[in-house]
Amino acid sequence: MLGPTSITKDSESYRRGVVFGLTMAEVLLLLVFCILLFLKLVNDKLNEEKENLKLANEQLSQSKKEITELASENEKLVSDLAKLRTAIATLPEANQNSEFVDKIVEAAIVLETIDPEKASEILYAIQENPNILQQTQFRTIDEWEELTTIAQYSVSASEYAVLSNLSEVQKETFFSNVEIASNTAPNDLEEMVAKATEPAPAPDPKEEGNNWPPIISLSEAKDYSFNVGSATLAPRFKDAITGSIADQIKQILEDYDADVIEVIGHTDPQPMRDDRITNLDDNSVDFLNSNRDISLRAKDNAGLGYARALSVTKELLKVPSLQGYTILPYSAAQMITPNEELQSGSSEFDGKQLRRIEIRVRRKQ
Repeated sequence: MLGPTSITKDSESYRRGVVFGLTMAEVLLLLVFCILLFLKLVNDKLNEEKENLKLANEQLSQSKKEITELASENEKLVSDLAKLRTAIATLPEANQNSEFVDKIVEAAIVLETIDPEKASEILYAIQENPNILQQTQFRTIDEWEELTTIAQYSVSASEYAVLSNLSEVQKETFFSNVEIASNTAPNDLEEMVAKATEPAPAPDPKEEGNNWPPIISLSEAKDYSFNVGSATLAPRFKDAITGSIADQIKQILEDYDADVIEVIGHTDPQPMRDDRITNLDDNSVDFLNSNRDISLRAKDNAGLGYARALSVTKELLKVPSLQGYTILPYSAAQMITPNEELQSGSSEFDGKQLRRIEIRVRRKQ
């Protein structure tokens, strides 16, 4: 056998300088590469944080700008409020002016603070006609709004006295014919108003034939409305129920010798949301018989019609002149149209006409 040679010795030396099959130089290069890769990741993370910081600074700058604008607006509001308080504090003691005139004065003070130019125009008009406020002293703001909105027509004191004595039905008839009235001679108009104010002859309950008591229909089309999807009465509707509507019901009860009032709630066919819940079973009795503040909720049209009938019934129960009469709430949901027919899916009536309260009277069996 041959002894070790220089070649075999070099091979053994080479193997002693290898780590996992790599030379020391290769291991060093691999280590440097790993370090560079790590530094690259750190640099990317730093760049990302810089971008986030830049975005946060921009948002902070925008927020500061908005806060500055809000502060400026707040200072203006505080200044306007101070002016209003000063103006109100200097108002003279209450005099014989009507509520309407007092409202005009208050509105003028606000307008002078907010829009001085417009206030000057109004002041000039009053200076031209100093008696303008005395000529328009209506009893309530609602009467003013009704006449100016529906009639769009200025009336004299004597004309207003006549109009204020009209019933709700007569007012509706009169206002629906304003255009005709405006083109009618004064004498003819006076005669028309006189006829309109004549009380209609009371029907004889004992008269034979189809002599049923009239139905009082209170639809949204006539501004008798509830909040959407709710049984809460609008303030104007509530006032009418305990006022003119109650008077009309009382008259019909006496004319027909009736003692039962039926309140029927009607709705449109629009379905309600599936996620609604009802509290009618638990709270209907307490709602009518207690002073608790209960908000009725319904999950379908049948329940909504009933809840709204309950709300009207509760107001009628408060009317002194209707004490002793039986008042019953019912629901017809969306099934009966205003012309006393079953709902067929298509209707000549719009939603406001369908969403209504009907009030009927009858005698107990």
